[in-house]
Amino acid sequence: LVGTSRVDFINRLFVLGFLGSFLGLVTFGLPQVDSANLINHADWSAVYPAGISIGILSFGAQNVVPTLLKYLGGDPNRTRQAILFGSLTPLVLYSIWEAVFLGMVSVDSVAADGESKMQVVTVLGETGGTFVKDLVEVFSACAIGSSMAGASVSLVDFFQDAIGIFSSARKEEEDLTTKKIAEKQPSTADIVPGTGSSRLLAAVLALGPPVILAYTFPDIFLVALEEAGLLGGVSLYGVLPALSILSLRRSSRDAAMNGRLGGGDVALYALVAISSGLVLPEILRLGTILVQ
Repeated sequence: LVGTSRVDFINRLFVLGFLGSFLGLVTFGLPQVDSANLINHADWSAVYPAGISIGILSFGAQNVVPTLLKYLGGDPNRTRQAILFGSLTPLVLYSIWEAVFLGMVSVDSVAADGESKMQVVTVLGETGGTFVKDLVEVFSACAIGSSMAGASVSLVDFFQDAIGIFSSARKEEEDLTTKKIAEKQPSTADIVPGTGSSRLLAAVLALGPPVILAYTFPDIFLVALEEAGLLGGVSLYGVLPALSILSLRRSSRDAAMNGRLGGGDVALYALVAISSGLVLPEILRLGTILVQ
């Protein structure tokens, strides 16, 4: 509703808060890191599927490419650099944060019950006091806020494009069935793409269901991250983009594609194969559960 430039400004504020709280946590936490906590405890079984699932959803950026490309004036090279550095920077920061947190907190302080979730704020509050607890809350809020800002504006743009396509198709159909344009009844074709009404409708469609779902099931966030990453995330960020580019290359062989990545079709088929390899075991697991 407020436009990409304003969302970018809001996102910059979140990033500043994120960096400030991150520096405070690292400054406080590094002296208290015990290397034994990092070396003596490892659970590689947690990497798949939960770890990969969360990683894919956390660092996948394909959904923001159309919005980002438009915001950067259609420059594919700048867009690629923005995605690359925009993904590597939080990866480095989150890796440092995980090392500090896991180095500060002993395994004994974490609930042994497999169904219990690690309460990061509580554990760090007990370890470092109220100040550290407040920093963790600011860090978490800014990290989620910055992620939500980009995801929300891209999802609203997606629905606005869909509304525009639907409205144009509906208007063409009505123009063909009647010549009395002035007498036609109001319909979804009256929602003109790019206007305030279409943007408002797109925002409601994009943000309404997640808000309702979050209020109805407050604890669904982590569960959704762990369960949706492989099926939804790999399909959305791995399989569909590769297949779309392969189809585009087949239909537009003579068209210039600026900013085209190397590797050719081999890299795209490899991406589809790797993505399918990650998804198939989960499909079989869910199928077994349904059969039982």
